[in-house]
Amino acid sequence: MKRAAQWFRDTTSSIRGDVPLAVIVVATLVVGVYLRLYDIHLPTFLRWDEHHYVNVARSYLAREYNTDDHPPLGKLIMFGFMRVLGDNPIGWRMASEVFGVINIGLAGWAAWAVFRSRRAGVLAASFVAIDGFFIAYARAALLDGMIVAFALAAVTTMLCARRWWHVLLAGVLAGAAASFKLNGVPILVAVLVICAASRRWRPLVPVVLIVAALVFYAQSAAALVLTGKSGSVLAVIAENRKLINHHLSYTVVHPYSSHWYTWFVPIRPILLRRDVDADQTARALLTLGNPLLWWGSTAAVIGALVVLVRVGPRRLWQMVQAHGTASPAAPEGATGSAVHGPGDAAGSGGEGVLAVQDRAAWLVGILLGWAGPLAFWVPSLRDAYIYHYFPSYTFALILLAGFTDRSYDRRRLATLAAILVVVEVSMFYAPVWGEFPISEAALHVRLFPFWR
Repeated sequence: MKRAAQWFRDTTSSIRGDVPLAVIVVATLVVGVYLRLYDIHLPTFLRWDEHHYVNVARSYLAREYNTDDHPPLGKLIMFGFMRVLGDNPIGWRMASEVFGVINIGLAGWAAWAVFRSRRAGVLAASFVAIDGFFIAYARAALLDGMIVAFALAAVTTMLCARRWWHVLLAGVLAGAAASFKLNGVPILVAVLVICAASRRWRPLVPVVLIVAALVFYAQSAAALVLTGKSGSVLAVIAENRKLINHHLSYTVVHPYSSHWYTWFVPIRPILLRRDVDADQTARALLTLGNPLLWWGSTAAVIGALVVLVRVGPRRLWQMVQAHGTASPAAPEGATGSAVHGPGDAAGSGGEGVLAVQDRAAWLVGILLGWAGPLAFWVPSLRDAYIYHYFPSYTFALILLAGFTDRSYDRRRLATLAAILVVVEVSMFYAPVWGEFPISEAALHVRLFPFWR
């Protein structure tokens, strides 16, 4: 707690040296939270897939058995909020709201850890704050924002691990990520790979796997016991076998479904809500990230891969094996700040935006977090949706924040202008992220023909 307070004081102190960026950061954070909270009690009915999860949470309130096609952790969390706040729109959606705000801070922490720059951290927090993908899933009683929170926390905790219990905590978080939907399993795989690659933490791989399995068992058993059923190992196995068989036999193709290779564009974002009144006033909730951040994050993934190629396989393997053995603190004068100038960030030099070779081991971890959830859907025969890219997109944004930070060192005014353009695009799309009342014509202006 003291270290977190010191980090906050250092960041607050250093940010005073760059007032324009400080103003943008504060404004985006305030606007992002506002867009998450605006009229969250509306609509008073369930939309999109909210009924799947809210109805199961209601059954937990009534101590009646019910299930859908996902593990129960997300519905158990909703059940807790609904028990305190009531079975009403705020109770349904508050869990997503809380995790939606938490994701802002987690993104900042991840970017700071990976790039050793406070500025990269605040940029990542700002990007997440004003991105429509995150805003939409914070406003809806859905599981995807919660998965992102545990996925980001698990991978970053593993990357930052300096004590044995940090590694076990990463296992707990990864087990939780897999306990919302089965497409959270690749996050556990990413944590295990990072652990196995580290010479120091390699012996703990079986323990991490056991811890994650215990978390998965515990939440499955808790849901069964809560509804009056047995929480035995055999009962949990039977319940999850039924779940897996359901997924394997699922053949429905929804109009909003999309192929994984279209998610980089994207071609088919989802309208979680589209209500038009008699006076042609519309309220919509679109799961579209800021297009500039979306395309920029894809470029950032490519940039990170270029960095790894430049490092070379032998040196990269040495760095990955040594990861976890050094002090987490950056060398003197290389810790970075929210407003550091050229030469202050880790890995700075004359090689431009991609001069982060000393962070290669960290980049590997983030790329694993990006690739794992995406790879899950490459061989899949069942329908997939744009929200399945959500965890991957989050890790890509971390990379974008780090490279934007490096660009800011070299071309401050140009980068600041680019950030302002990103903010302007978010303001343009804000009405369809915050469900503001707008005209049907204004809604169409914000949607490419193939998004409608």
